[in-house]
Amino acid sequence: MRTSRATIWLSGVVAATALMAGCASEPYDSASNREAVDDSTIAANVKAALVQDPTTRASNISVNTLHGVVELTGFVDTPDQRHEAARVAGNVAGVRSVDNELHVNGGPNGYPAVVGSAMSDDAITARVQAALASDPGAQGSQIKVSTYRGIVQLAGFVTSNSVRDEAGSVAGSVQGVRSVDNDLRVAN
Repeated sequence: MRTSRATIWLSGVVAATALMAGCASEPYDSASNREAVDDSTIAANVKAALVQDPTTRASNISVNTLHGVVELTGFVDTPDQRHEAARVAGNVAGVRSVDNELHVNGGPNGYPAVVGSAMSDDAITARVQAALASDPGAQGSQIKVSTYRGIVQLAGFVTSNSVRDEAGSVAGSVQGVRSVDNDLRVAN
């Protein structure tokens, strides 16, 4: 069942990235479009490798790629999963380097949080995503949101430091958010 859902999810990611790569609103530049497609391909290949790896396949890992630099964000259950995710990503063709921003869940005795906490985190993630989508400063940015025990992590690339700061402020104002780990980066 995991493989089926993972395969369907991965197919959706590949289709979405291909669609986004083809919808550039700037004048056509074959070099930048080729790099965007390459980065999308690298990100999809890294995600596929993480899904196939027995240590990382059940983890909540987001993958962002810019100029061949892969950024891993989200939450894993153990330090071994965090290390393995970086190793797996670094072995994918086209990856220049890996920025491992993964956080290890801090459940009691190292175990994952209880289901009730996860459901609450899902609700917080949805509220933050909705707030970012309706904020004029953050609209149009590709921001990934992950939540663990009320701690929100923002990941992805934005156009300026002011957009980065605005997104952090918006996320921090959402009810239920204990703190914000703003890992957004300004795209060069």
